[in-house]
Amino acid sequence: MSKLQRSLSSLTRLPEGVLNPTLADVLPRICGFTEVSAQTRQNMTSGIRTLCRVLDLPPSAVPIAAVAFRKLLVTAQPAAAGLSVSRWRNVASDARRAIKRSGLSTSAPALTAPPSKAWVTVAAMPPDPWARSAIRGLSRFCSLQKLTPEVVDDGVLLRYVEHLQANQLGRDPARAIPVLVRAWNSHVATEFPGPYHRLTAPSRSRKYAADWNDLPASLKADVDAFHEMSLHPDLLDAAFRRPVRPTTIKNRDFLIRRLAAALVARGVDASELRGLADLFRLDRLKEGLRFFIGRQGAAPCTQVPHLINLALAISKRWLHLPADQIAEISGLGRNLRQPQNGLTEKNRTRLRQFADDKVVGVFLGLSKSLIAKAKKLPLTYRSALMVQTALAIEILTFAPIRIGNLVELDRRKHFHWARHDGRRLLHLVIPAGDVKNDVDLEFPLSPELTSMLDTYVAKYQPVLNHGQPSGLLFPGKQGRPKNQAGFSRAISATIERETGLKMNPHLFRHFAALLFLEHHPGSYEEVRRILGHKRITTTLQNYAGLETAAAVRRYDDVVLTRRNAPPARKGRKGGKP
Repeated sequence: MSKLQRSLSSLTRLPEGVLNPTLADVLPRICGFTEVSAQTRQNMTSGIRTLCRVLDLPPSAVPIAAVAFRKLLVTAQPAAAGLSVSRWRNVASDARRAIKRSGLSTSAPALTAPPSKAWVTVAAMPPDPWARSAIRGLSRFCSLQKLTPEVVDDGVLLRYVEHLQANQLGRDPARAIPVLVRAWNSHVATEFPGPYHRLTAPSRSRKYAADWNDLPASLKADVDAFHEMSLHPDLLDAAFRRPVRPTTIKNRDFLIRRLAAALVARGVDASELRGLADLFRLDRLKEGLRFFIGRQGAAPCTQVPHLINLALAISKRWLHLPADQIAEISGLGRNLRQPQNGLTEKNRTRLRQFADDKVVGVFLGLSKSLIAKAKKLPLTYRSALMVQTALAIEILTFAPIRIGNLVELDRRKHFHWARHDGRRLLHLVIPAGDVKNDVDLEFPLSPELTSMLDTYVAKYQPVLNHGQPSGLLFPGKQGRPKNQAGFSRAISATIERETGLKMNPHLFRHFAALLFLEHHPGSYEEVRRILGHKRITTTLQNYAGLETAAAVRRYDDVVLTRRNAPPARKGRKGGKP
């Protein structure tokens, strides 16, 4: 990990005293903003109060320090509060404007210095407006510091990032830095004549692992042999285990390099790690686990149980350790595994966005809305991507599969026609061998989804196949499936941009369970079949009681209806009632 990456990681920690000042300190100052109109002042006040309502926090609990404020905005769920995307943007903009004018949020000077002539020339180089904007931000910072383009290097970039992290109230500035670095390296350090340094894009990932080049070649050879045995086990071996998937190999490789990095950080010489026997020696395994536990502090470390499971697999099937040593490793697992009962709090929070039927309706209509937008645009890569994302959202809605299966979908392999009630229906079929838990998946597709699929395949998919004709529904470069992480981010970003909802592809599975159970309480066996769980206990563990909120709301309606009903009229004494 480079110095720049370590510095960026440290900048994500909240500084001390972030709760002072707060939005409560900003509100009384707004009336003194006489340089703006009364309507603007009213908008600022309304924006702050609406923002606090969405966050469900009083103004005194909302810090205005940039890092803390950005973190709170990330957690906001405006759609659940009934705000449209455009309204939320205005609310956040008015609140940020009030914070900036209050003079309470920053100690660094604003980037108002006019760029020098040299910087004006450099900033005009990129043809893309986003790239030009990114370089203009750097030019204002450097002009304020009296730095010329020739002296810009990773150190200057780090100081610029530190300034943005400390003062920018909008999106996380680290997201814009890669755009700046690409524009600089492509159009300044390469094409523009002069002694300009190339810049290094900082990694936003908090994960780290040792590089194989920094470890003994014998360890790499031993690991490769273990992977090969796991991928292609001997069918005649008495202790035969089914082959693992390539994604499992990738995850195991990363864990092994992480453990090696942890041991080196604890003082073990890398040259001593000559094979898996050296790496997973009991005392070293414990030392590595202590590193991860200490690094997380009080928070549970999700890597620890995965490392213990990997240690057990290697000890049993590769190192063939004695039973007593295997039992001791297994004992570590009993002490350190973090049981996960049901959905995480993060997922439960995100599902609460769908408590409003209107929000559910907007979300379920998103695919059609995106298709309608794309049809109004020329047939370009951009409009084709819009249709591709719409199709992915529609498939995940009606067939809540995992992202790994989504990107692998092949229209020749996974889609089959069948007849039902005298009409043809297209079925999405994924064999058990391609599914994480070895369960066959089959989803009859609605005529609307089938029509959307036909339109995409005939008109838009050829624009996206990068010149490599492929049966893949979502092709990436060189005829391979799209990158899972990148496609997942694209889907999430589209949903948030269009609806304000915070959603990811895996949350579609939880949403499906929520939606079905609200209309069919207690039907856990059907949810199990929809989601492809192997055991009903998995379904119950995650979704039992998920329909409770809807049941309580219906009960509240019964109580309020009876409470507000007019009292029954009594008949006259001795007469008819």
